[in-house]
Amino acid sequence: MPESLNRVLIPIDVSDSTSRSEMDTQIVQSSEVILLGYWPIPDQSAPSQVRNQFEEEAQERLETVARRFTDEGATVQTRLVFTNDKDQSIDGAANKYECESILLPGTTSSPSETRRGLVLVKPNADLNRIVTTLGALFADSDVELLLFHAATNDNERLYDATEYMLRGLADRLAELGIDPDRIKWEQSTKDKRLDVVLSRVSDFDFVVLGETEPSVRERVFGSVQKTLAEETAKPQLTIRSGV
Repeated sequence: MPESLNRVLIPIDVSDSTSRSEMDTQIVQSSEVILLGYWPIPDQSAPSQVRNQFEEEAQERLETVARRFTDEGATVQTRLVFTNDKDQSIDGAANKYECESILLPGTTSSPSETRRGLVLVKPNADLNRIVTTLGALFADSDVELLLFHAATNDNERLYDATEYMLRGLADRLAELGIDPDRIKWEQSTKDKRLDVVLSRVSDFDFVVLGETEPSVRERVFGSVQKTLAEETAKPQLTIRSGV
């Protein structure tokens, strides 16, 4: 199994001293974490000038977060950037370190010991990559996963095909070492897809999505991700379609 399957990029805004206070570090406690600290720079500012002024402060904040992850058992590398293009910096770091997934940490932490992840499944996503990555990330943890598909209609034949797909994904995850008791699946044909997703997110500690669009802004900060961030503040794990 490629080593990068277990490697997660986590971008954090180190210019904000309060943005990491509620970060849930246990979601990826068995992973290899690439912690990308970024300091946004206004277009009219020179990166070197901002770096000279704030580098020590930014590095101290980054190392503080890194220690929180190592305390949970994760292996951590850190990278600090001063940038006027956050999305490009995230994509560049994910490529440089061959990260299979990107975790947007959100602003909420789990009140319970067992983390529960809502895996949003779409038939047009790279399901094999999603399953193998989830297996690498969570086989050695106690994380519980719900494979969830929100259909756009109630066509019975399509519903049966989707059920077959979800059952197959659950079986693959079990083969990859995740306890079958920690895997469930569900599909819904009620209401609009995004509304259904939002109604289920509150029951989970984080959300898993697959890339479907070509640009980093759409892949990692697309419409579903943006709405989830605005409405729930839950951590979002985006599994990349290719490295």
